[in-house]
Amino acid sequence: MTVVRNLIKIIVPIIIVAGFFFIMSNFKHTQTLSLAEEKRIKEYTSLIQQAKAKEEDKTQILSLSSVAALGKGSAGEEVKVVQKSLGLNPDGFFGLQTEQAVKEFQMKNGYTADGVVGPQTWDALVNTSKNAEGTAESTSNSL
Repeated sequence: MTVVRNLIKIIVPIIIVAGFFFIMSNFKHTQTLSLAEEKRIKEYTSLIQQAKAKEEDKTQILSLSSVAALGKGSAGEEVKVVQKSLGLNPDGFFGLQTEQAVKEFQMKNGYTADGVVGPQTWDALVNTSKNAEGTAESTSNSL
C-alpha cells in the first residue's frame, strides 16, 4: 500500500503540471490594442520621426554655415537645406522662387534683401530653426 501511495505522490504532480502546460498551450498570448492605443502609438512614432528629421536638418544647417555664399544659379545639397529651412519644396536648384523666399526672409530679419545666402543669412536660418524647435517642443509639452 505504501508503494502505491508513493507512486501516486509522484504521478499526480506530473499529471497536474502536464495538464497546466496543455491548457496554456491552447490559449493565444496576444493582446489586442484599442483603436485609441493604436492611434497614440502612431502619433508617438510620427513625433519621434519628426524630431529626428529636425535634428538632422539643424545639424546640416550648422555644418553648412561655413559654405560660401549661395545665390541664383547655385545648385546642390546646400541649396536643398536652404529651401527646407525656408519651407520650400527642396529641388536643389537656387532659382527665382528660392531667391524670392530668401529676400523675404532677409527683409523679415532686418538684413539687406539681396537674395544671397551669406554668413549673416546662414546665422539667421540657424537661429530661426532653433526657435522653431523650441516652439514646437513647448507646444508638444503642453499637450
